[in-house]
Amino acid sequence: MAMGPVLMCPSGRMAPGPSDYLRGLMKSLLTGIAVALSAAALASSAHAITSQGVFRMGADALWARGIDGTGLSVAVLDPGFGGLSASIAAGELPPMATMATRSFDVVHGLEGRDNLGVRTEHGTRMAEIVHDVAPGTRLVLVNYGSIDEFVQATEWIAANGIAVVSHSNSLLVGPFDGTGTLARAVDAAVARGVLWVNSAGNFGQRHWRGIPIPEGTAIPIAPSPGTTLAFGVGWATLGSGATLSVQRQQPDGLWEEVTRSDSTGRTPLVGVDGGVWRLVVIRTGGTDASVDVFSRTVGFGDAAVVEGGIPTPGDAAGSLSVGAVPWSSSQPEPYSSRGPTQDGRQKPELVGPTYVTANAAYPGTAGTSAATAHVAGAAVLVHQERARAGQPVDVAAVRADLVARSRDLGAPGPDMATGWGMVRVDVVPPRSHAWVRRGRRPLVTVRVHDDGTMQSVELRINGRRVRTTTGPQIAMRVSLTVGVNRIEVHAIDAAGNASTYRRTVRR
Repeated sequence: MAMGPVLMCPSGRMAPGPSDYLRGLMKSLLTGIAVALSAAALASSAHAITSQGVFRMGADALWARGIDGTGLSVAVLDPGFGGLSASIAAGELPPMATMATRSFDVVHGLEGRDNLGVRTEHGTRMAEIVHDVAPGTRLVLVNYGSIDEFVQATEWIAANGIAVVSHSNSLLVGPFDGTGTLARAVDAAVARGVLWVNSAGNFGQRHWRGIPIPEGTAIPIAPSPGTTLAFGVGWATLGSGATLSVQRQQPDGLWEEVTRSDSTGRTPLVGVDGGVWRLVVIRTGGTDASVDVFSRTVGFGDAAVVEGGIPTPGDAAGSLSVGAVPWSSSQPEPYSSRGPTQDGRQKPELVGPTYVTANAAYPGTAGTSAATAHVAGAAVLVHQERARAGQPVDVAAVRADLVARSRDLGAPGPDMATGWGMVRVDVVPPRSHAWVRRGRRPLVTVRVHDDGTMQSVELRINGRRVRTTTGPQIAMRVSLTVGVNRIEVHAIDAAGNASTYRRTVRR
C-alpha cells in the first residue's frame, strides 16, 4: 500500500507530514527542477531509489569525478535498525556482509526501540540516505537505548577510527548549553578525530523558553487520543531549577497531576485516551533565570518559542548540527529547530534537504533526521575529495570546507534558522557554448556540460527568452535582426551553480 510523506520525528517514529506541505509538494512537482531531480532519482538504479537530495547537493557530480566515499566508513548512530532485511532485499542498502553492526542496547539489540519505546526502522531509513549520497562508503550501524549506552557508543566509534557519524536523534536531558553528558561525549569523540553530524531537532513548534514562577506556569496542550506525552526541561544558570507536572483536568474542573519529571528533567511516558491536558513548569531554584522545555510529541501552540530550541546533543560545540529545508525549496521547515543554544551559540551550522524519497515504501521521508543523513554523506565525499587532492582531512578542515561550499539561502553570514546555508558538495558551474548555422532562419545549437544534474537552461536572443529546458541541449531555428545579435545562455544545475555564456553574431 502506498504511503504519504513521512516525517522522521525525534522520537524515531514516523508520522504523516503536514498537509500544507503536501499541497506545496504537489505544486513543486510540476516545476522543471522537481521533474528533473525526480527523474534522476528514479533512474538511478533498476531496483533502489536515490534520494532527490543527492542531486540537490550535487553529489552525482562528485561521483562523475570518481568520488563516492570508497575507502571511508560512516557510523549511522540511532536508537534502532528495524527492517534491515527488507531494505537490503529492495536494494536500498548493500548486503549485510559489506556493513558492520554494533549494538549497545542490552535489552532490544540492534532492532532497538525509539524514544517512546516503540520498535523503529528510523536508523535503517537514515542509513539508506547515507548510502544514497556516498554509495562507496562502508556503513557501520550502531545503536543504543540509554544515556550510558549512548556514551559507550561514542567511545567505541572514536576508538575504531570512524571518520564521520550521522546521528539523527535528540534527547530531552538538560542542560542544553553544550555541557550535558551527551554533549560532552560528542565533543570527546570530535577531539579524537570524528566529524560528528547531528540533527538540530524538530522542536520549532514544541519548545518553550521562559521564567516559571514557584506556583507553576501553565502551558496549554491539546494532545489527540492515542498520543504519548513526553517532556524534558533544562537550565544553564547555576542554582536554578524547575520541574514539570503533567496534569489532566477532572470533571469538577480541578487539575490532577498524572506524572512529574524525574532527576534527569524528563517526564515518564504518558498515554492519552482523551480529556483536557496541560503542562505546568514549576520553578524550584533561582529567581530570574529562564528554562527550556521540550515536548516529544505535542505542540505548544501560541506558547511555543521558536528561538533557542536546540536540544542535546545538537547543542554540543563539536557537533555539526543540521536543520531541515525541503529539497525542492529554500525555506526552512517551521518544525526545524533553530538557535541560539541555551548559552547563546549559533546553531544549526547547516541545513540539509528533506521530504525526500530514498525508499519507495517511504515516500516523503522528512525532518532534520533526513537532512542530517544527507550532510553526513556529503561530509564523506568532501573528505575523500580532499584526501585525493592531498589536502588536510582533519575534522576542522572538512567541516570548514562543507561550510564554505554551502549555498546561502538568505542574507550573508550565519542565520539561526539555516546556519551558513544548504549543504552542497559540487561548486563547479555549468559550462555552455552556442553555435549558429547561418541561413534565412539560422539554426542555434546550445550545449551545456555539467557533471551533475541540470536544473534549467535558458536561451535568450537580444534580451528575449526564446527557450527554457531542463536538458543540456537546445537546437532551434530563430529569427535574427539585421546587424549585431546578442546570444545568451543562462544555465543552472541542481546544486544551484549558475553560469552565463554570451556571444554576438552578425546578420
